[in-house]
Amino acid sequence: MAGKEKLFMEACKKKFKEEPTDMTTKYYCYGGWKQSKSKVEFQNSAMEIAKKRGIPMMNEDIGVPLGQRSWMPYQLSHTDIFAEADDLHCVNNCAIQQAWDDIRRTILVGLDSPHQTIERRLGKEVTPETINTYLETVNHTMPGGAVVQEHMAEVNPALVWDSYVKVYSGDDELIDEIDPRFVIDINKLFPAEQAEQLKKAIGKTLMQAVRVPTIVGRLMDGATVSRHAAMQISMAFISAYKLAAGEAAIADFAYSAKHQSLAMGTMMPARRARGPNEPGGIPFGYMADIAQSDRVYPDDPGRAALEAVALGAAVFDQVYLGGYMSGGVGFTQYATAAYTDNILEDYVYYAIDQIKSRYGGFCKLDPTNMDELIKLGDDVNAYALEMYERYPAVMETHFGGSQRATVSAAATGIAGAMATGVADCGLNCWYLSMLQHKERTGRLGFYGFDLQDQCGSANSFAYRSDEGLPMEVRGPNYPNYAMNVGHLSGYTGIPKAAHVARGDAFTANPFVRVAFADPALVFDFANVTKEIGRGALREFQPAGERSAVIKG
Repeated sequence: MAGKEKLFMEACKKKFKEEPTDMTTKYYCYGGWKQSKSKVEFQNSAMEIAKKRGIPMMNEDIGVPLGQRSWMPYQLSHTDIFAEADDLHCVNNCAIQQAWDDIRRTILVGLDSPHQTIERRLGKEVTPETINTYLETVNHTMPGGAVVQEHMAEVNPALVWDSYVKVYSGDDELIDEIDPRFVIDINKLFPAEQAEQLKKAIGKTLMQAVRVPTIVGRLMDGATVSRHAAMQISMAFISAYKLAAGEAAIADFAYSAKHQSLAMGTMMPARRARGPNEPGGIPFGYMADIAQSDRVYPDDPGRAALEAVALGAAVFDQVYLGGYMSGGVGFTQYATAAYTDNILEDYVYYAIDQIKSRYGGFCKLDPTNMDELIKLGDDVNAYALEMYERYPAVMETHFGGSQRATVSAAATGIAGAMATGVADCGLNCWYLSMLQHKERTGRLGFYGFDLQDQCGSANSFAYRSDEGLPMEVRGPNYPNYAMNVGHLSGYTGIPKAAHVARGDAFTANPFVRVAFADPALVFDFANVTKEIGRGALREFQPAGERSAVIKG
């Protein structure tokens, strides 16, 4: 990319009056916090609230003097959307919230086991017609409708319009018999080659993608999702198949209906105080499968890796570590470094060019050739770090050392993954970048940031449970990974990069992959940065709002 315009130039020129290569700038001459439209809006709102409630509130003049630097807008990568940092905070951005809501409220429940129980234990026949009847019934019960008992309290549909159940399978003949309103159609939603891979992996299993109402996840928690789904599924089966709710066989049926299920996240340790389907339990491979860029843009593997990074940054680094584990101001600009201003974009496409010119394409580098893998890592990491030195505007954009460490390592890790087709090689390159970066600059960020990065090389290829795991099934729960923000986004992009380079239709789980291709979801997982940008512009329409039960 030596002769090409750097992908981050537009953002840098929008941020600063100086040229991106200039070494000097000015301070304390921009008008303080008043240069920010959002800060002015916040200050005015806070003053009104303080006057109304009689208790002081936010005041931009308290604490450190804000605004000594030029206030920077942020460009959402591979879009033309610019936004203020405040509008990318997960509490202020309803698109980020909905991305997490759509993941948390999803539970995948197989129909094979309950169907077998109905036929063998209860003596009922299961046909495409009865399946359609059940699906119509469960789309009544899942939002909060009653079926078995009369005059029961039900949920206002205007609050839970986002709740529904659809099915999918690798069995085209069966799917052809199902009412298309209830189908996630693999053949229509995926390129032909990806569709064939997915159908082969899924086989004849008939899987439900259950979307519990967004408001349920917000009012309760992720662990409630499976319970809500199980109760409403059971009621729908009892009604559709005319089962006697009190008979002993229902216990067998309930067990089978509840236990052929797949949550998005595993149970977290007690010290984290979170159950299943919470962000800390989501494997990186699952998050990579949830990101859908390569389904819609199959010829752009770089974009696929970058979109996975963006989704990981929003859910893992902003919502989970920035909210669940920290709170308040959170880690907004820490995470946004990975999905704004096309900086990581530039580094990743440089890496792709290098892979193609050196090896003739993706997955051509022998993963056992460590010398060559390290050479590639050396090159990509040196390029990333050099850009910070050559373009001070990029350095100022990523004003924290830990931001630069994350972005450089993510590019290096994605390079290793794409060159070999092996996610663990990418992870090893991540750690190579971190170690080289520390040698080059003396530190990687704030105290303790580099703890996991200094010991990670040793277990990057380990599969034994007390030492390591394949990268696809590691997650924020993995030892050392729950300690610091800024890593989890890159960790999401690395397995995604390996599998899109290989031409794989999914990273870790074909059922998860298909479930999030559903166009009925509120958040579009094929365009993560665009959706976050729409949230920043206040154009995104989320679910779970309570206005339907508020007068006026």
